[in-house]
Amino acid sequence: MSLTDKMAYLKSFAAAADINKKGKAIKEKLIIIESDDWGAIRTPSKEAISNFERKGFQIANSIYKNDSLASQDDLEKLFAVLHSHKGSDGKPAVITANSIMANPDFEKIKAHDFKDYFWEPFTETLKRYPKHQNNFELWKAGMNDGIFYPQFHGREHLNVKRWMKALQSKNKDIRASFEQQTTYSGKEDYSFMEAYDWDAPEEVEQHKTIIAEGLQLFEQHFGFKSKSFIAPCYNWDTKLEPFLASQGIEWMQGLRSQLQPTGTFNEYQTIRHSFGQQQNGLRFNTRNCFFEPSMLPQKDWVNSCLAQIQNAFLFSKPAVICSHRINFVGFINPKNGERGLKDLNQLLKAIVKKWPEAKFSTTDELSNYI
Repeated sequence: MSLTDKMAYLKSFAAAADINKKGKAIKEKLIIIESDDWGAIRTPSKEAISNFERKGFQIANSIYKNDSLASQDDLEKLFAVLHSHKGSDGKPAVITANSIMANPDFEKIKAHDFKDYFWEPFTETLKRYPKHQNNFELWKAGMNDGIFYPQFHGREHLNVKRWMKALQSKNKDIRASFEQQTTYSGKEDYSFMEAYDWDAPEEVEQHKTIIAEGLQLFEQHFGFKSKSFIAPCYNWDTKLEPFLASQGIEWMQGLRSQLQPTGTFNEYQTIRHSFGQQQNGLRFNTRNCFFEPSMLPQKDWVNSCLAQIQNAFLFSKPAVICSHRINFVGFINPKNGERGLKDLNQLLKAIVKKWPEAKFSTTDELSNYI
């Protein structure tokens, strides 16, 4: 390791201490990979990218440049990497696949002149994509093999009210993206992805209805109830927590800071959480390691993540790795998926070598250790 690499490692290690010094302790060395956005649409095709560029959209620095529903090829390559690395208990590396259960039904919305919102299960969306028709069967095969374990991320990864308001106002950029079967705003923002943000606090009741429907879809598709939940964009109102607990949710996934809505987009109250914290009938699981090659391609994510894992274990915390779906998807841009999988393989190989006693786990299994 070069001097520069050593300095970067130490910087990542020191920064992680601020997250890990608080909260409950566990004895076991657990590796938990929490991966968000499975099932959610982003950009449907390379042709859509070309269309965005012609319209002058800010696609170059947007996640929409690379992110899409994972293709069959994407899943098969990811699963091969996960299969090839095993923890001390002989079980393979596993992704907690935080899943979006529905997407907008663009045809119905347009047929109703944008007056009403309609959604479709993500399995129906997959059927219309060119290399995705067999994907749900692959998801189930991954579940059976213990490498791909869904948990609940939301009904949609979309603030329905704000998106429909923009469509109804005939915003030309939003309407143009709509014609490409996407909710992209054309800018470098979240593009309506903050599903449980609000403009008025009474919208929390609408969010409860949306979440309840999403949880029903989850159980119908996977045959079990989700025990954990991660709010899109780490943004939710604390008033949702007792409701989530009443629906069977035990663990809130998230970063150290919750983004509590204030009524203005991108202006949030930050609420700190620590690992194992109990509140409103829930426990909090705090992401303390980060592996996002697609977000910042020039960074050494393997070295950085290993430093964060070392710090987590030093403070007797599980190593909870945040790694979004975008890192493993090559449907739009093959090089994006190749880079993410190459780095993931290196990371898992290094973990098994450095901590042979470590085990791979899913978020819901944390209840067995705390």
